[in-house]
Amino acid sequence: MEEPPARYRRLRKASDLSVLQPQISATFRKASDRTDAWPPCKRMRRDKTCTSYEDRISRLPDGILIMILDKLDTRTTMTTIILSKRWCNLPRCLTTCYDLAVNDMLPPRYHRLKRLNMEAKAGYEAEKNMEKLTCIYAIKARYEQWMSKIRPLTAILERYERRAMRRYVKQVNAFLQAPKDVCQRRPVQKLRLQTVGKIRDDLVDQWITAAIAKWGVEDFELVIDGDCLSYDLKQLDGYQNVRLKQLVLSNCHPVYAWNCLTMQRLTKLSLGEGSYMGLVNDILRNCVQLRDFRVTSSRYYRAAFPINVPTSKIRNLQVDRCSFGKIYLISLPCLETFYCHGSPTKLYYGDVPLLRQVSLDYSQTEDNGRDDESGIIRTYPLSKFFRRMPPLECLVLQFKGPQMWIEPLAVPGPFSHLKKLFIANVMVNWDALWILLLLDAAPALESFRVHFDKNSVVGSGIVVFPGLGVDEQQQHQYRRLKELLVAGFDGVGWQTGFVKMIMKKSPLLRRIHLLDGQVMDDGQELGGLQIIPRRREWHECERAEVLEDLTAGIRWPPEIILE
Repeated sequence: MEEPPARYRRLRKASDLSVLQPQISATFRKASDRTDAWPPCKRMRRDKTCTSYEDRISRLPDGILIMILDKLDTRTTMTTIILSKRWCNLPRCLTTCYDLAVNDMLPPRYHRLKRLNMEAKAGYEAEKNMEKLTCIYAIKARYEQWMSKIRPLTAILERYERRAMRRYVKQVNAFLQAPKDVCQRRPVQKLRLQTVGKIRDDLVDQWITAAIAKWGVEDFELVIDGDCLSYDLKQLDGYQNVRLKQLVLSNCHPVYAWNCLTMQRLTKLSLGEGSYMGLVNDILRNCVQLRDFRVTSSRYYRAAFPINVPTSKIRNLQVDRCSFGKIYLISLPCLETFYCHGSPTKLYYGDVPLLRQVSLDYSQTEDNGRDDESGIIRTYPLSKFFRRMPPLECLVLQFKGPQMWIEPLAVPGPFSHLKKLFIANVMVNWDALWILLLLDAAPALESFRVHFDKNSVVGSGIVVFPGLGVDEQQQHQYRRLKELLVAGFDGVGWQTGFVKMIMKKSPLLRRIHLLDGQVMDDGQELGGLQIIPRRREWHECERAEVLEDLTAGIRWPPEIILE
């Protein structure tokens, strides 16, 4: 006799069943009148003389099926669409946001092997830069030695990718090529597609056209982890159901984006991994309603990246992990927020009268900060990042790297309107001179937050120069500072001296918060940072000693919170 299948416990919710209780009662009332009615038992019981199970799920009313489908994830819902015609045509209210990623179909072993492959490639690059081999035979021998480790992993990864992509293509085709009546009952507001490996151009064309023109997607994102493809946006101008507002393309070249009616409706645009950076100004001129613009992961190096769109309505601009030597914000009259992340880039500000918030997240390592021929460490003065600064109100800085690569020179112009300053991930072996120079250049500063990264390179600590001590002329320099927050505070001498120096120069300072924690990116705000506190158990003697050092010599000490 065939073994019965395993029974799974059903998860029920009282609030869900109470809504459908009248419909369930009516169904059981009708079923009791029939001769073939099945009893409302809690579990599926098998008769001793029966050799097969009855499909009772298909006999459930539509209300219960709708409740089940609404609680499934996107991947399981797509599977039910392929296998069951009745479940596909149910007039249910599905979620309007779908994230169809091929990474969800790859096994955990694939991600472990991929991490090992990336570590092997990084090890080869690090060894090559460290030894600086000049003999061609030595370079070739070292290359073959590392490739003997990388090639087997690459072959296994490609095999996993091909298998996952075959299943992924079938599911996406079944989802996007659904009948027209099904599309009308299941609107899709946001759709994200992510592929890996090689994929055909015509297949990507069908997906983009079906998602935007047939389904009426308002927020579409396409991420291609492989060879760069292209898509002709002009073919969307012939459709009437286009409601696209937000477009994100990664490793996909938007052909005719500078002369397309669909681009004129966009309010948010993100471009990455393409060789069309020289056409950015033409694309932005065509996007007459664009509010948010992002350029990300551009592998093509450009010595200068100018943006000159006097008619633009862009409010938020983000440059993320791009290879630009200089960025010129020549004319963006509506720009309010600017965020730049990646390697150090020199900035030049032009006609940006409404710019109020700037966030710079720069990271320099020993490899990209040193010239291979001369061996000189490349440094940047503060004037390279703050040349012709507009009247900012909020400034967020993250200058990271193992060595001190910022020249502590004077700021070219004062930040006369700056009210909020946040400096995060400061290495413990960096100098505090450039921080004090920024404070001196911001006479209207009201809130100052600084985070010291204790997990960085251990050095001698921040050095405060004797020439920057408190004197009679600079005693009341920070006249409007009211809030001071120091994250990563552990009570060492240089941190206590740093905080005390600011206290003596701030007569209106009423609150000081000293805590141990880390900084995380805030996904709600562009370029925003959030401090995650980590409570530290202070000994009473140690706490009393730190507070005594901070308040010594101050007549009216502010409120100090030490945690």
